Amino acid sequence: MKQIRSRIGGCILFILSALLTVGIRVIFPACPAHDDGSFMTCHWAGQAVFGAGIALTVISCTVLIAGNGKTAAGASLAIVPLAAVTALMPDIIIPLCRMPMMRCRTAMHPAVSVISGIIAAAALVNAIVILRKRKSADET
Repeated sequence: MKQIRSRIGGCILFILSALLTVGIRVIFPACPAHDDGSFMTCHWAGQAVFGAGIALTVISCTVLIAGNGKTAAGASLAIVPLAAVTALMPDIIIPLCRMPMMRCRTAMHPAVSVISGIIAAAALVNAIVILRKRKSADET
């Protein structure tokens, strides 16, 4: 039971990161291609979020495998800025479509912002919990 509790943070991070990665392709994708096959800039924002989602998922696996060690705390802390940058990718770093009713503005941007924000917060909390447990274990 103790081992399961030590991996809850990693499980949460992995699930959220996988949701972001799969979601950007399936649930809340960017706008489709034009009739001539060209893409709007929001497509490239979706591609960037997908790549960041893969990186977040891999780092989350490290947190999950490492459990309660310093490696898990460090990996959790590495997730925080990556998730923050991922939240900024659509519309801040890479512009989205100008029309407010486009799919990238109504679905992709809010979903990416919310999920990335939750990932960053969960990773920070996980790192704090791990480091506090380590500190209390070192004192005894």
